[in-house]
Amino acid sequence: MATRFVRKFVNRNPRNNELMSRQPVNTGYQFEKDRDLRRYIYKVELVEGKSHREGRLVHYKDGVVISASTKEPSIANQLYSKTDTSAALNIGRVLALRCLQSGIHFAMPGATTEAIEKSQHQTYFFKALKEEGLTLKEPEHVEHSYETDKSFTWKRYPLKPTRQDKLDEL
Repeated sequence: MATRFVRKFVNRNPRNNELMSRQPVNTGYQFEKDRDLRRYIYKVELVEGKSHREGRLVHYKDGVVISASTKEPSIANQLYSKTDTSAALNIGRVLALRCLQSGIHFAMPGATTEAIEKSQHQTYFFKALKEEGLTLKEPEHVEHSYETDKSFTWKRYPLKPTRQDKLDEL
């Protein structure tokens, strides 16, 4: 019964591999200073305009997936000011709620820790995200191997350096 089901099974949720930690995070930024800001699947950022605040959830491939802004009338009607720290806090709450409702539980912060500590708006925004239940760290990638999937027919062997690799080190 199970083998018939697996043959016909089609995954309609493209985000499933991200949630199960099967999808590896982007690599190739090891020589750049801001490499930690570029290695993400989802990134949360606060965009501060002159007359509004906007919180976004950005996917590494698809761009902005979810957003919450003080431009929205339902949010703006509840706020005293669209640009103060209370607005940043409430945008964080609304964005976290929308992320959790859509099934996204993990995201990386889109700003460095120095920038978050320096700005009071950023501090309250990320504090609200944490308090609402959004985890601001992505889970570690689980390597697809014999240990995690017994249908593999062999174990991976450790790679040993060749003579050319040793000559390149000199």
